[in-house]
Amino acid sequence: MIKITKILTPIFVIFLFITNASAQNWKKHGKVTHEIGFLAGAAFFSTDYGQRFEFQSSGGGNVGFGIGIMHYLTFADYRYRWNQRTNYFRDHFRFRNELSYFNATLDHFGIYVDESQTSLEADKLRGMHGKTQVINLGTQLEYHFVNITDFGSRRNPHLILSPYISFGMMGVYAMPSLSSDFGDGDWEADQSILYEKWAVPGAVDMNNRFVFSITASAGTRLKLGEYSDIFIEAKWQYYFSDWVDGLNATQPYGGDNSDPNNLFNDWSLFANIGYVFYLN
Repeated sequence: MIKITKILTPIFVIFLFITNASAQNWKKHGKVTHEIGFLAGAAFFSTDYGQRFEFQSSGGGNVGFGIGIMHYLTFADYRYRWNQRTNYFRDHFRFRNELSYFNATLDHFGIYVDESQTSLEADKLRGMHGKTQVINLGTQLEYHFVNITDFGSRRNPHLILSPYISFGMMGVYAMPSLSSDFGDGDWEADQSILYEKWAVPGAVDMNNRFVFSITASAGTRLKLGEYSDIFIEAKWQYYFSDWVDGLNATQPYGGDNSDPNNLFNDWSLFANIGYVFYLN
């Protein structure tokens, strides 16, 4: 984890620097427009909680909410002029800077916590409850299939949708927590009340931490008014860490003894709706 952070930190800083430098460079050659936006929606986390590929673990159970604010940087002038200088990049790409917050309660789902399981370990697993909160800050590059100027200028009344995809990178501040209904519930004093693979030193760490992530989104804008849009979007976020939920059963064992059920890093899916207002 430390090695990955050392590698990604300069990449993250360079990525943000290039975004800002690109905006300043494009500004010298034409109009740069700004937009602000707000979003809210449901956030699903796939972590070490729950049985892999089980429906509730993979999309129906560990769900919370998310909110965020955005700043868009577009290299097109919505006030269309016949002699406006343009090119493919200006017509189809924009940068999106985002600050967002997600959270979700986390529980175990699947056959290992089914009522038919009556073992002590099953009771420990059923008794484990987690929560994770993340604060995201980063930049994404959006590609719009529809010409941004045509859509933003409102000169074509039949052009009401602007579908897009985006890719980006975010710094994430993760804040996990854990509680237990088993025994006296004080797992910090007695870690043996946790399920066996997390009842060993090093498998649980509820400290807040900074990690990196990559994002991929797909969505569409819908015209709302002359200077505003609404959008619907789904965003997948992959964290370069397996500690976003505070659990990592691979670390205590290592080598050939790593738990095969905990080989992947955490990720989330955020389905949201938002509002965008054109500033200029």
